[in-house]
Amino acid sequence: MKYAIISDIHGNYHAFKAVIEDAKAQGVDMYLLLGDYASSFPYGNEVVDEIRELKPATVICGNGEGYFVDLYERNVQDFTSEQYKPVYWGYRSLSQENLKYLLALPSKISIADGETHIHLAHAMGLFYRSPSIELFHSIHFRSYMETALFSHDEYLARGRDMLLACPQALEEIHAMPKGIYLFGHNHLQFHMEYEGRLFINPGSCGEPLNWDTRASYTILTIDGSVQTVTERRVEYDLSLASKGFDTSGFTAYAPEWSKIMKMELATGKDYFSPFVIHVVETAQKMGETTQPVSNKAWDAAVASWVL
Repeated sequence: MKYAIISDIHGNYHAFKAVIEDAKAQGVDMYLLLGDYASSFPYGNEVVDEIRELKPATVICGNGEGYFVDLYERNVQDFTSEQYKPVYWGYRSLSQENLKYLLALPSKISIADGETHIHLAHAMGLFYRSPSIELFHSIHFRSYMETALFSHDEYLARGRDMLLACPQALEEIHAMPKGIYLFGHNHLQFHMEYEGRLFINPGSCGEPLNWDTRASYTILTIDGSVQTVTERRVEYDLSLASKGFDTSGFTAYAPEWSKIMKMELATGKDYFSPFVIHVVETAQKMGETTQPVSNKAWDAAVASWVL
């Protein structure tokens, strides 16, 4: 059985279409989708339309869908926070059928391929722990790369070494049943095997942050007891995706977010996290301690932010 593992599309329909076409060309049998489908880029509705047409597919939600659940349950009608405008855009862009589809998705699920159990989650605490293992956070990944460039193979080796050097992480791994664990969330493609446990992060289809602008996904092939991981990167029309912010009206609605997303699209680098940290720090200097920050603090942060 050959699985296409896809995560973090974030409304980038052009990247998603390219990945689906590549996966079909690779002869995949099933799609496993790990969440975050409809915010950040302008075309979440088109992405969800495409997801609902995929057969066969196992689909779970991510933290992005969690924002939609919150808006729906609170029946939010007055979208006033500048900070959350990409979420609002994604939420309002969805048809009622697509919104209900996303709201009903499970947060985790496990499936079986023969004797092998495959566990799907959007994020894994094993990789996002405190104290953090820095290479699994996109903002620290960028700092490491800016200090000294390293290849993807070097990243796989260094990430594995850092994880296994953490006693708490090792303890957690040993407590997990043997099997395959799929996760996304940090937009950094990664995989490793350790003592009968295979961990796979396909990276981000729509918003990769590991200094490679190509759309990212991973193919898992299971043939009896043999498991093969093939990481894929797919070229697509970046200029068309970038223009979509302007032609859709997203840029006019959320100009600063549009600028940041276009920079990430063009470079494969994390601009989102440093900007959010700057927004929060600006708000704190103004005496604010809650989220989202006020629009006054947002305006001050935007005025003082340098890409």
